[in-house]
Amino acid sequence: MAWLAFCLLAGIFVATGLVVWRKWIAPWKDVAELSQAILDQRPPRKFLISANPESRKIGLALETLIDRQRELEERFREGEFSVQAVFGAMLDGLVVVDDRRRVRMMNREFRRMFGLETAEPGEPLLEVIRHASVDRLVLEAIRVREARRESIQMSRGPSEGREMEVSAVPLGENSAPTEGAVILFHDVTQLRQMEEIRRDFVANVSHELRTPLSIFRGYLETLLDDPHQPPGELLRILEVMERHSDRLYALVEDVLSLARLESPAAELDLSEISLPEFLPEILDDWKKRLEAKQLASHLDVSPDLPKLEADENRLQEIIYNLLDNAVKYSQAGGVIALRAAVEGDHVRISVSDQGIGIREHDLPRIFERFYRADKARSRELGGTGLGLSIVKHIAQLHGGTAQAQSEPGKGTTISVLLPISRSA
Repeated sequence: MAWLAFCLLAGIFVATGLVVWRKWIAPWKDVAELSQAILDQRPPRKFLISANPESRKIGLALETLIDRQRELEERFREGEFSVQAVFGAMLDGLVVVDDRRRVRMMNREFRRMFGLETAEPGEPLLEVIRHASVDRLVLEAIRVREARRESIQMSRGPSEGREMEVSAVPLGENSAPTEGAVILFHDVTQLRQMEEIRRDFVANVSHELRTPLSIFRGYLETLLDDPHQPPGELLRILEVMERHSDRLYALVEDVLSLARLESPAAELDLSEISLPEFLPEILDDWKKRLEAKQLASHLDVSPDLPKLEADENRLQEIIYNLLDNAVKYSQAGGVIALRAAVEGDHVRISVSDQGIGIREHDLPRIFERFYRADKARSRELGGTGLGLSIVKHIAQLHGGTAQAQSEPGKGTTISVLLPISRSA
């Protein structure tokens, strides 16, 4: 009987233990495993916990929590992708700093501008870009909580020598909780160069116009003061005025031609040109002028030269300008050579003279507008100072280039390299 009672008690104890295990121990073990899985950022084995209402509620709550976490992570990834996409697509350098001016974020263009392949967020801005003016600009923007902008000349790194328009916008504007600043680096070097070119162009045109206009005014005042000039003096005055009116007309024509060439709407009237037929005709047009200055001509064009796809009028303008320069700077008895030869898939057309030549340091600039290697002699010989600039622009419009070679005292060769076919 005692043995039976012992077995009954043991059974009750085991049953009670199983019930306690299932309802109170096992569920909390599952809860612990579930919590650990969430902490380890791995998918839980299960969320539904049975046998204990409280543990079941916790399991469901954890399931809701992890679903919300996944949703927030997805939103964060989408937001981060959008930010990175915008940052990466920007053509300007952009960097975000905190209130202590430590870098928090930077885009690819900013890294390129300052050569920052190895730079990491968290470094002070001054150490990253090593430019005190930028650091001071950012500090001032954060201090007064107002946007600041300044043009700054870069002195180090890949952007050395370039001019940047730096804008610093504080993040703490309008009582925003985050402090710091967004700094934008916009390269305005080309814009400043264009502004300088425009100013120089206006100044040069004004100067070139002032000279003939001053002469006109002076002689007109002379004629008004004394209309009864001797016939010889009157003829001399009229000849001078005619010469300067021709110069004025040529200047206006060249300025207009250059403006048309630089216009986005500039077009070429392309046709196939046979250079062995085209170049001799041009040289014939210049025969009288060459003879007037006692210059000989030489033509070197292969009869089997391929046809060139180009604008015939523009090509003629190139050669006329080159011949005009060669004749002006040649002495009597010299030779002007016109050549055309194939170089790969291009044709090189060149004009050579035996004139005074151009100094080496002047050569890179002779295709600039109004640039004259010998200003006094150039004005004495006439011309507008725009001829070679026009040559360069026409060559570029054809997809080619203009080049110059010279040796002082021995002569100059100016050539254009044009593609044989525009589709090639």
